[in-house]
Amino acid sequence: MQWLRCFGSAVAPQGRGRLMAWVAITCPQCSAPLPRVAIWRAVKCPSCGALINRTESIVTRDSFRQALLRARQDYDGAGADLQCGGESYHVIQTLGSGEISQVYLARRVGPQPFLATIKVSTASASAARYAREAEVLRELQASQSGEASIYAAQRLPEVIAQGPVEGGAFKQALVLRHPIGYWGSLEALSERFSQGIDPRHAVWIWRRLLDVLHFLHAQGWSHGNVRPEHALVHVQDHGVRLIGWASAKKDAGEEGQAKDLLRCARVVRVLVCGAGGSGVIPHGVPSGLSELLTLSSEDESFCRTHGGGGLDALLRTAAQAAFGVPSFLPLVI
Repeated sequence: MQWLRCFGSAVAPQGRGRLMAWVAITCPQCSAPLPRVAIWRAVKCPSCGALINRTESIVTRDSFRQALLRARQDYDGAGADLQCGGESYHVIQTLGSGEISQVYLARRVGPQPFLATIKVSTASASAARYAREAEVLRELQASQSGEASIYAAQRLPEVIAQGPVEGGAFKQALVLRHPIGYWGSLEALSERFSQGIDPRHAVWIWRRLLDVLHFLHAQGWSHGNVRPEHALVHVQDHGVRLIGWASAKKDAGEEGQAKDLLRCARVVRVLVCGAGGSGVIPHGVPSGLSELLTLSSEDESFCRTHGGGGLDALLRTAAQAAFGVPSFLPLVI
């Protein structure tokens, strides 16, 4: 993405009569002003979310506006693959399929495109589940304030639209903003490393899951369906994002939250043992980490006693005893 220089002129101060060139750094996608740091490094547009990289090329406002007009003519709803909530989306690829859904990666059609993850129903039960998931996520986002609001915006999926697919023969859709950089689910990661992942990777994956669950439980909610296919992994940044929120409950109580933590540990255990394994933790996993993983994945009362924050503290202690000072280990796919 290029950065845009917009040139104008003004009379110089003190009445000297010479012209000055004013430079405004704006987003080439939506024309919103960019912060000053865009002069020397890549920035994310605060308005449309586009990643802007500085180049030596200069795009004038006139040529950009002409390109914008061409984009509007080319993408004015014509040839769109899917329409929901009054917007059109061009399907790029299929991400996967489940019992009630086909999941697609798509781009919103128009002058301000963005990537979206779209679930399209394949069963009648989809409508109720999509509506529930959208309701949960919107309530979680709307009910937060301060730092919790920032956390929710960064870590929870953002609902763009939910409702019938226009002209889709009674199909329903749930449109979420696509999380950039996420490689795939933990289920896919387990399949890729069928003999089990390095336990050092299991540590940060488990910690990211515990972090989200600790936040969620502190708000009085439970996820209710923590599974390998309901967690996306960001390989480069070592991030994990929970999806599949249709079973989430408010005021769930300790029992529901303990079940979240138990299932979270079972997800990590699957990763460590491998998708085709017997569930027995490999001998190569350090004993302290192995014992914690066994307790957390089998004893619900242990999870209830410690909670997400307590399990994270125990995990950090076990990891430091096994591997020493934390360091970044690239996950090579």
